[in-house]
Amino acid sequence: MTTAEAMRVDRRIRAGVNLDGPLGYDWADPELLLPVARTGLDRPFLQMGAWLAVPSGRLPHTHEHSPSWQAMWRNSTGWKRDLWTEAAEHHSFTDYQTVLPGLAQRLTLPEGLLSRMTGTVDPARFTVSRRAYLTAFFDQHLRGRHQPLLDGPSPLHPDVRFIG
Repeated sequence: MTTAEAMRVDRRIRAGVNLDGPLGYDWADPELLLPVARTGLDRPFLQMGAWLAVPSGRLPHTHEHSPSWQAMWRNSTGWKRDLWTEAAEHHSFTDYQTVLPGLAQRLTLPEGLLSRMTGTVDPARFTVSRRAYLTAFFDQHLRGRHQPLLDGPSPLHPDVRFIG
């Protein structure tokens, strides 16, 4: 959310990433979209998502399902990718992904907490995937080195799906 808005107001930021964050203050209300969702970006932007909680349950947090991501996708003219990990949850993109499994080995956590927070994706494998895609993205867009990893799905990262 912050990265996208910062890119909108500061042209010095050449590329940005959104790790499962909303681009509005209410997922369903188009009046509450961030300005960047309405204007889009003309510079490279990578979105990586897991699940979006909605009143009726859950939807994939992608530009195909999230109104704020749809608006951003539609209004952006720069390079863009939308990557989704079905077995992940919102906190898979945070330190919880690596901290909670270690805590679970030493402490008794509430039943189901680990899967609710970070999903069922293998933490080590998902950390490797995130690092690979983020490194490839910035190498391509800040260093000018084409990265084939960004061209389509990779057997090295089976949890990550390319959307649209």
